[in-house]
Amino acid sequence: MLISLNWLKQYIDLDGIEISELENALTMIGQEVEKIDVKGENLEKVVTAKIVEKEMHPDSDHLTICKVDNGKEILQIVCGAPNHKAGDKVALAQIGARLAEDFVIKKGKIRGVESSGMLCSEEELGLGSDSSGIMILPEDAPVGMPLKEYLGVNDVVFELEITPNRPDCLSHIGIARELGAYYNKEVNYPSTEINGETSEKTEDNIKVEIENSDLSKRYVARIIKNVTVKESPAWLKERVESIGIRSINNIVDASNFVMMEMNQPNHTFDFDKIAGSKISVRSARENEKLITLDEEERDLATDDIVISDAEKVVALGGVMGGKNSQITENTKNVLLEVAHFNPINIRRTSRRLALISDSSYRFERRVDRSNAINVINRLANLIQEVAGGEILAGAVDVYPEPYNRRVATLSFEKLHRFVGKVIPKEEVIRILTKLEVEVKDNGDSLTLTAPTYRDDLENEQDYFEEVIRMYGFDNIENILPRLDINPKAITDTTRLYDKVKVIASQAGLKEVINYSFVPRDAMDKIKFTKVPRKNLIDLPRPITEDFATLRPTLIYSLLKNAKDNMNKNVSNIRFFEASRTFEKGEELASEETKLAFILAGENDKTLWNAKPVPYDFYDLKGIVQEIFTKLGFKNYQIKRSAATELHPGRSADVFVGRELIGSFGEIHPDVLENFDLNKKAVLVAEFSIDLIKKYIGRKTVYEPLVKFPAVPRDFAFVVKEDVLVGDILKAIEKVDKKIEKVELFDVYRGVGVLPGMKSVAISVILRDKNKTLEEKEIVEISNKIVNKVKKDFDGILRQ
Repeated sequence: MLISLNWLKQYIDLDGIEISELENALTMIGQEVEKIDVKGENLEKVVTAKIVEKEMHPDSDHLTICKVDNGKEILQIVCGAPNHKAGDKVALAQIGARLAEDFVIKKGKIRGVESSGMLCSEEELGLGSDSSGIMILPEDAPVGMPLKEYLGVNDVVFELEITPNRPDCLSHIGIARELGAYYNKEVNYPSTEINGETSEKTEDNIKVEIENSDLSKRYVARIIKNVTVKESPAWLKERVESIGIRSINNIVDASNFVMMEMNQPNHTFDFDKIAGSKISVRSARENEKLITLDEEERDLATDDIVISDAEKVVALGGVMGGKNSQITENTKNVLLEVAHFNPINIRRTSRRLALISDSSYRFERRVDRSNAINVINRLANLIQEVAGGEILAGAVDVYPEPYNRRVATLSFEKLHRFVGKVIPKEEVIRILTKLEVEVKDNGDSLTLTAPTYRDDLENEQDYFEEVIRMYGFDNIENILPRLDINPKAITDTTRLYDKVKVIASQAGLKEVINYSFVPRDAMDKIKFTKVPRKNLIDLPRPITEDFATLRPTLIYSLLKNAKDNMNKNVSNIRFFEASRTFEKGEELASEETKLAFILAGENDKTLWNAKPVPYDFYDLKGIVQEIFTKLGFKNYQIKRSAATELHPGRSADVFVGRELIGSFGEIHPDVLENFDLNKKAVLVAEFSIDLIKKYIGRKTVYEPLVKFPAVPRDFAFVVKEDVLVGDILKAIEKVDKKIEKVELFDVYRGVGVLPGMKSVAISVILRDKNKTLEEKEIVEISNKIVNKVKKDFDGILRQ
């Protein structure tokens, strides 16, 4: 935000305050100064001059050779501008001048002709945005006077970094208010009383309707007739150009001036181009288009707020006007608009169209709709001053939702404890009153009503900040507070959470940390139905639609991570996240800590000559069991999954009794298609850490290392396709106490195995803790395993 010191002085007396002191004051009250531009610094050795002669360059069809009088001598200057003639008064940068873009003028030759200086445009001198030709001065301009002295250029422009919570400071009056409170000075507001109205009424000439108050909570219109559109007077042109806005004409410049003065975007229409004497604020309809003031044709979306007359769209509300209703030199009657528009819609539109204007920037950060009448009256007065015309009586004010001012209570005891010193009560009241807060003194506390333009003042702590920054941080002594340090005990939940992350890392998974927010349609995209839509927590005013809902599952975020990495040619994805999920409770939100992980792509083999193999269900299951084992989580059952986000035949649920702990398996094909991953192997698992904690055994029993050797045996059983491998493994584990470990290591379908059947290869580790197993014992246990699988699953030992 650019703030002109000369402009600022219209509203507050800053005489006697040095630029460096003002810079420090602005920074101390939270308006950080990014840059200071002292106007005229680059005008040394630039003087007023007169073109005595002009002739064409012998070696160019666009360059001219000018004889220029600088008041002391006649210089030869080669010029490339098209807009000059003999007798013109001009700005001459002499040898040694350093212009706005750090360009030093030197004597030289241009296409063989010597040039001893440069005739400059407004842009080259840093005095405006016009670069179409050199700067032509009035006929009565003296010759040889320093240009800085002639123009009276003595302004200082501050570039401020305004934080998003302080949109009221995106204006000269907003900054004047801040400095008024800091320096205890009065702020002089411009008059908002209409200078004079005709008997003809605005309401008899225009009707206004707001179709949906969610789009606009106020729309005010006024009309001025019989204006004269022309170049702005020098003072107005200088004001807008001092902060980098190109001067267009007196009407448009007045509109921009008021926006930068009062932080209220506004718009001016050629009233004679408004069909049907009607203005509607509505959503754009499908296939509507608008050519905006920048002469670009825009395809409108239903999220866009538009201003329409009885026939057509005439403006993109809060972003940019339409070319079909713009002010031109032929305009005679002007319709003024001051309105409020929904910040979310404005942000969507400006981002979608890559069209960020001064208006959209302010509407995105919310403007003070309560001040609309004052703003439109100020604009009407200013237009009448610079363009003439008659202001019609009254305004049309459609105001469906008046603003309710926020009320809070400030405790002096809490303030003093927060600050670390006692700030006199009178000083606190003075500061808040200067900030235009309505103050009611209750003795040991204050009841505070925030001004309508301070939407950020919500609670007591916000007012503490206001008092401190205006009192001065440098007035508060650096005294370390005395605090009793009571180390917080580490809870079992925290220990488990940390342990889960360590174990997941040991399993070869890489941790990711995602935002807790997802798009509103995220659960539909992943077919997640464990939490009903009505129980999802939507944010009322999300920063962006990507952050609209608190996530009830970690799966969506992990799928996004996988998609992003695959787009960058990462072929082996092994991510995990341990974080909280959210859903609505009976009164407050319900939070649950979960662990989720994802495998995608191909499993890199460690041997140099081994080929990568796509991840499958058993890779995932192995990691699940490894994590559960290291956590000491036992006595769970694995069953076929009913999770809608997972593949119905390649997924499983984990239960303890009837309580669902979590699910794992391949992602459903429809979900993969939604993420454009339909040709990839993607598997996920998600479990409740809170529920796992509930069932983990608390006691750890020491077991000495077994001295006797283990005996490995492998079996391959042919079973029906619908037989669950997990059931086979559990059945084998119960065959004999000497069975130490049972693992699946292969599933085969193909030559040698009948259709509808599968070959399941299982590794079994046998061990006796007290002695070495004999061969007959090994054979006996092996036979029992074969018979158990035969009996329970009709499985045949594959030969």
